[in-house]
Amino acid sequence: MSILSQSSEDTPPPTPTGSPSSLGPSGRLPIELLSEIFLLCADERMDAWNTIHIPLLLSNICSRWRSAAINNPLLWSRLSIQLSGAVSKSETAIVDTWLSRSGKCPLTIYVFWEEPPFSDSHIVLEKLMAHSERWKTMFFYLPYRAFKSFASVRNRLPMLTDLSLGTDDDVSLPSPSVLNPSHFNMFEIAPRLRSLECVNFSPTILKFPWAQLEDIPLLSGNIVDCLDILNRGKRLSKVSVVFVQGGPSIWNAGAAAAPASPALMGMQFPHVSHNHLTCFAIMTPPWNEFVDLSALFPHLTLPHLETLTICNLNSTFGDQFTQFLSRLHTLKTLHLRKTSLPDDQLVEGLKHLSSLTSLIVLSSSASRGNGNWNQVNAAAAAANGGGGESEPTVTRYLLEALTRNFFSDDAMDGMLLPRLRKLELTVGSSAAREHEAFIDMVQSRLRDDEDEGLARLEHVRVRPCVDLGDEFLIRLIELRGFGLEVEVESMGGSANVC
Repeated sequence: MSILSQSSEDTPPPTPTGSPSSLGPSGRLPIELLSEIFLLCADERMDAWNTIHIPLLLSNICSRWRSAAINNPLLWSRLSIQLSGAVSKSETAIVDTWLSRSGKCPLTIYVFWEEPPFSDSHIVLEKLMAHSERWKTMFFYLPYRAFKSFASVRNRLPMLTDLSLGTDDDVSLPSPSVLNPSHFNMFEIAPRLRSLECVNFSPTILKFPWAQLEDIPLLSGNIVDCLDILNRGKRLSKVSVVFVQGGPSIWNAGAAAAPASPALMGMQFPHVSHNHLTCFAIMTPPWNEFVDLSALFPHLTLPHLETLTICNLNSTFGDQFTQFLSRLHTLKTLHLRKTSLPDDQLVEGLKHLSSLTSLIVLSSSASRGNGNWNQVNAAAAAANGGGGESEPTVTRYLLEALTRNFFSDDAMDGMLLPRLRKLELTVGSSAAREHEAFIDMVQSRLRDDEDEGLARLEHVRVRPCVDLGDEFLIRLIELRGFGLEVEVESMGGSANVC
């Protein structure tokens, strides 16, 4: 049976009296309970199976189930749909059915229009816009030319809390002389909008209620976009940026062009002090992990930042990064994954992070020949007993720096990260050879002195890049006797609690 035929309003013949479906357990359940069970049949994933096929299946079992399903508006308030062309009868029928059966419920809808032919609008988009007063969580991945059709929703978004816009197109900013304000201000008035995501273009192209936004994942940005967004969104608490380049083309000659804010074109990088940001994530795409972000750190002051995540950044950090860390007086979690941060530079930065409670350092071995990164770190790897692979971060030097000084009467003497409670580290070949230094470091942090502000290590997670060997594993398991929770991830990726 096709989706279109399943979505028709024709009621199937009633189930004969005495059949199992009428006398079974579901026939005795109150209709309200049956409706709640239906909602549990679909999980949170926004795909066609959970938002289309399951509701239709539940409504085609028997007349009683059909009535319970059709009269359950929450079951029809979510929809993930793929568009093709500018008109499609099956897609139109599905949208009509869902909009009707969902009643007055807030809507969560994902729309993907990735296959040509494309046009400036689509009948499905027009139908959805007629119900924009019920939009709550909306995701649109469309040809950029179709964005201007959203002009009709301006000032008609009272429920919208989460918005995601994406496109495959290479978006460039038109000159001011050809800008049509109605094409860019459709989302400017949305009193409940808190989360905004833009995929493959800068959100600074459009007008949004920046003053009220709290969360922005930017999936294609540069330094100017990042600083501009932080400067506009004074109430942002969470920002993540996938940097496809450092600065725009006016700073990075020869770099791929990316749309930049008109207000910042031709200007120097501004300094941004943001008093609300608590979570900040910095990433690069797999196809360009060597984006130079050294110019970003000197221009950021984040006095209330609690979580900093840096992933896939294999460019030089520079002394500016250490100075940036020195301004993070409230940082509690530092997560470094696949970065080229050398161990000595990390140690210098950790000296400033007395508030840190969780440290995650997941470095990856890199082959020789990756330009400046390996030239700088090859000597450090050799000095630390490394062989043919470079492990820039988790080395004996870092382990010894994290080890508490047993021979001092002062509990805080030589104590890096005095409040550390959770630690997750990659163990590569050189660190595995130094397993005594690893165990000594962990044991040294198993005593606490709350009066002195010294916390006890509570959880350790080890991610081996090489076979750790029986002796190392036995020593880790023995740490359970000190009340420490220890996890060792297998080489395949699963974690085992020792």
